Amino acid sequence: MKNILIYTPKHAVAMSITLVKELCWVACAYAREKAVDKKSRAEKTAGGLAAAKAGAEPFNPGDYVNLVSEDGLPVSSFSGNSISMDLSVAQITDIDALFIGAFWGSPREMLAQSPRLLALLPRLAQKKVPVAAVSNGAFLLAQAGLLNDKIATIYPPNAAAFRQAYPGVKLHPQKAITDAGNLYCANGIASGCDLTVAIIEKLYGSVVARRISRDFLLGFNRDYTSVNVGFDGQKYHKDHQVLTAQSWLEQHFCDEVNMQILAGDMGMSPRNFSRRFKRATGDSPGQYLKRLRIEAGKELLRDSDLSVAEIVYRVGYSDVSYFCRTFKAMQGCMPNCYRRQHNEQFVLAQVR
Repeated sequence: MKNILIYTPKHAVAMSITLVKELCWVACAYAREKAVDKKSRAEKTAGGLAAAKAGAEPFNPGDYVNLVSEDGLPVSSFSGNSISMDLSVAQITDIDALFIGAFWGSPREMLAQSPRLLALLPRLAQKKVPVAAVSNGAFLLAQAGLLNDKIATIYPPNAAAFRQAYPGVKLHPQKAITDAGNLYCANGIASGCDLTVAIIEKLYGSVVARRISRDFLLGFNRDYTSVNVGFDGQKYHKDHQVLTAQSWLEQHFCDEVNMQILAGDMGMSPRNFSRRFKRATGDSPGQYLKRLRIEAGKELLRDSDLSVAEIVYRVGYSDVSYFCRTFKAMQGCMPNCYRRQHNEQFVLAQVR
């Protein structure tokens, strides 16, 4: 199981803490259940009986999802409730993800009360531990110097103060979620829930994440997905022409795309365009387009009843066999198998 911590600042907005903890707690339980089911099936196939014993082993998701404060003492929420803690920052050792909750009041005061976390954050970044800030928790990431020249979002009423304090951050408060390479921000409590599911997907896989979303986030009116968050992580470079090209590809991936024409529109030769695009994003233009189309195809396989042939056309391909080969190379299974696996997990979640 993964070790997940939720940092609770002074005068915390309690729901930004408890919602994240409970989503992660249930994700841990689902992941355990999935692992036990897999072991049970394997041992039944082998004729063994140890699976029942494994399923009976004591297990508490609370051992893996904990609240942490500067000193480990209870924290009073802004509305007066006391929130008990599991750890102090000094007790943090190996973790797999850290969430930073929202607070009420002065950012300057909150930052002054968080010296240990500010010292820890750069070390977590060096280890590439995912760190996710909810609402105005992004002040801590910025104060630690982790968001310089990188994209971020924040609770919109705090945007002006944030820009004044951290002019080097590429702030987009209108974006629900941003990803600056394992440094995530959500601009509110609702988007924080979706960000939590995106982190859960990184830690436990898409099956657990989709089950969490279906079981607990029904009714959220969201126009963004964890897929889109992933592409955000390739946009905190400084090449504005490449950013323009990325935006164009994301809007026109379902159309016929001529990279030579796109390069010319960006004022570059095809060779220079490809070189700059890969240096900025890590993908060649063709690889980026392919990922966009496959991710869009995955979304349609999960959330629609369209045939594979119809999906192929909608995402910009005309050759079904080519789409299937590409899909298998990137996902490890064929499109119909991918859809069947997700439908089976959805049915199991409803039965339970």
